[in-house]
Amino acid sequence: MAVYAIKSSEISALTVAGDDIRALAARTPSLNIESSFGRTFPRIYIRGLGNPNYDTNSAQPVAMYYDDVVLDNPVLRSFPLFDLADTEVLSGPQGTLFGRNTPAGVITIHSNAPADKNTGYLSQSYGTFDSAVTQAAVNLSLIPHRFAIRLSVINQRRDNWVQNTYDGFRWRKGLEGYEDIAGRLQGLYTFDDSANILFEINARHLEGTATLFRANLYQHGSPDIRSGYDINDVSQNGDNAQNLTTAGGHIKATKNFDHVGLQFISSWDEGSLGSIGSIDGGSPGTVPFSVETGTAAPKISQVTEELRAYTINTGKFFNQGGIYYFNEFLDDYDADYSTTTMKTTELANQRQNENSVGVFDSLTYNILKSLSVTGGIRYTYDFKRFGATRIFGGDGPLSLGNSTESNNVSWDGSVNYHITPNMSAYFRAATGFLAPSFQGRLTSQNYISEAAAERNTSFELGYKANLAHGRVQLSGDAFMWNTKNLQLTAAGGTSNQIQLLNARHAIGRGFEFNIETYPIENLMIAGNMSYNFTEIQSPGLETSYCGIGCTLRNPVDSKTGLAEINGNPLPYAPRFVANLNASYRIPLNQTQRLILATDWSWRSTDYFTLYKSVEFQGKALLLGGASLTFDDTKRHYQASVFVRNITNKVVGIGALDFDNYTGYINDPRIIGGSLKYNF
Repeated sequence: MAVYAIKSSEISALTVAGDDIRALAARTPSLNIESSFGRTFPRIYIRGLGNPNYDTNSAQPVAMYYDDVVLDNPVLRSFPLFDLADTEVLSGPQGTLFGRNTPAGVITIHSNAPADKNTGYLSQSYGTFDSAVTQAAVNLSLIPHRFAIRLSVINQRRDNWVQNTYDGFRWRKGLEGYEDIAGRLQGLYTFDDSANILFEINARHLEGTATLFRANLYQHGSPDIRSGYDINDVSQNGDNAQNLTTAGGHIKATKNFDHVGLQFISSWDEGSLGSIGSIDGGSPGTVPFSVETGTAAPKISQVTEELRAYTINTGKFFNQGGIYYFNEFLDDYDADYSTTTMKTTELANQRQNENSVGVFDSLTYNILKSLSVTGGIRYTYDFKRFGATRIFGGDGPLSLGNSTESNNVSWDGSVNYHITPNMSAYFRAATGFLAPSFQGRLTSQNYISEAAAERNTSFELGYKANLAHGRVQLSGDAFMWNTKNLQLTAAGGTSNQIQLLNARHAIGRGFEFNIETYPIENLMIAGNMSYNFTEIQSPGLETSYCGIGCTLRNPVDSKTGLAEINGNPLPYAPRFVANLNASYRIPLNQTQRLILATDWSWRSTDYFTLYKSVEFQGKALLLGGASLTFDDTKRHYQASVFVRNITNKVVGIGALDFDNYTGYINDPRIIGGSLKYNF
């Protein structure tokens, strides 16, 4: 299958100024990550498949695993990236090897596990806007060859760098600042060479401001930021605040026998979120109506249980199978506020309980030394119970409920042929499944919106090679997928609401390419690119569109007044993504060296909405970073200077379309330095 890795050193460079998981966008082929909630709600897209739903119970077709535990809710997925071992992106449907069933792919993140040694590090970075990142890790071998622990912590902070210039009463004078603290404690007890148990507990607390929505950011008839717009100033009479607390832990026990191994993973994760923002974006320009909304989720919790069994030393075949259980409970309150008093004018509650069970198995058989086949199958059962209550406001109190039960059999099969010992080609076919979903934001509507289950079928032809005695590593693939009943989210339009839709079909096709090469001693150059064509194929499918006179590129149904979106691309699905990394090491003596490094990512234009308009599309975005590091291995320290967003390119990366040309932007250039001491 298509698997693309992101080195831990690359992630450290991307997050040195405090960036969150969104920094991984466009760092591997076909990967995009965005958020309208700031640091607390990443939405992930692979090969164009994702979901921009901003509700806390949104169903996502891309799964994310942190230390072998799925983080299903987008709020839980925002856990900071620190002290990592490796990160991989698996494209296409997954589910016959481990975890959840997913139609689009998965991101797997592994932290550094406890090791049988006493070691650690301390690092500090500081840059523009008083951006500071403090990290530390301590690894202790408490009982040599038997019991080790590892404690890792991170503190990311940034001062408010945007001033609120509103000339009336202001709830906040400074915006865009945050302080984000997280920690992880792991312990590894090794019984013998065949058995061990790993435990982990983690926690996080974030205080800051939510995504800063900027009124009339876009100019009519263009996706450009309005001429003369000062990104350092806004004028808002509403409040803006965000806080998030999470805690969790898991146990992973492994036991290997002569020919069979067993692994059991049990996890619990819980979080609470509070977020409030001025959705209308304030002035300058016309603001048709003032909107201040907030979300408070006092409890987001999940429990997972997984048992895997796998073969060991069985010759020509390898088998892995297991059973997986997932439970999530969500309690969420949505509110509208008076921007002059910040008193609640409307309050509604959503509660969802989901239970899912999966049984899976995958078998690989080596027919010949150079030819192997793999087949996998999975049965998934999913049950959701959903309730929505409007406590006050709107048309008065209202209580609604719904439930759904679904099941699915998905599969995958592949053939792998070794052309030479260092070169192979493969073909893979796979299916994936996403259970039905609900939405019931009763502060802006009087009904529960439901989307039926979606099912995806994918075909992929790939090539992998390790050439020139390891100096050149190549991989590439061409793919196509077809999703039936694709779950879509129509947000905004003429009001601040969410409507779930199903497209009868959606298709995608494209290619991906990755290369890593060491052309001369001490020089590494790596790059990748991808092309993704996506299209909604659902005649008659319509959605509301911008309520502010945007330049619409779709026909409007004269009977319904809705935009016809058949034939449109999927939102946040750029056609092209490319990435380039390079580093050059300059030895000074036996223990000292300089390291020059740079990284660049580029994505083509994409659309923020299901309909096409001139204004609500993201311009092509090129982001670059660079660093110069002095490394002293004898004294165990590194000193660096860095710059992120070298060109200071700032564009609109999202929009709210129901009130005015409101949008939000990427971070401007940050320059700084860092120190790291290893012990």
